[in-house]
Amino acid sequence: MNDIINLISAFILIPAILFIFTFAVAKYALKKRKKSIGIAADITTFLLFFSVSIVFNIVFVKEIGFLIIIIAILIATLLTILEWRSKKEIEVQPLLRKIWRLFFILLCVTYALLWLIGVIRYVLKYIS
Repeated sequence: MNDIINLISAFILIPAILFIFTFAVAKYALKKRKKSIGIAADITTFLLFFSVSIVFNIVFVKEIGFLIIIIAILIATLLTILEWRSKKEIEVQPLLRKIWRLFFILLCVTYALLWLIGVIRYVLKYIS
């Protein structure tokens, strides 16, 4: 049981491990690189919502999980309105894919920035 908890903890703290693992499994199963990247990104996005919240809490000692959800809903609403204005007929599945992939990019960038800030703060704390 401890091994499973440790594995889940590693995935939450370092979502790149899950991305690489999922990509490798999908590539082996599907034999298609582009589709495998998409599947890995989709699965990792879900985990990144938790990871960004946890890393932010570790770095700044503040909870932002609820704020991340609110921002995600606002972004999804904005993208839906933009899609509706440009096409008048909304295709749900492609729209959801766009929103989910945008979340992947935004959360990856946020996660990387939080790690960078955390490392810099740790180094500065260690130096002084």
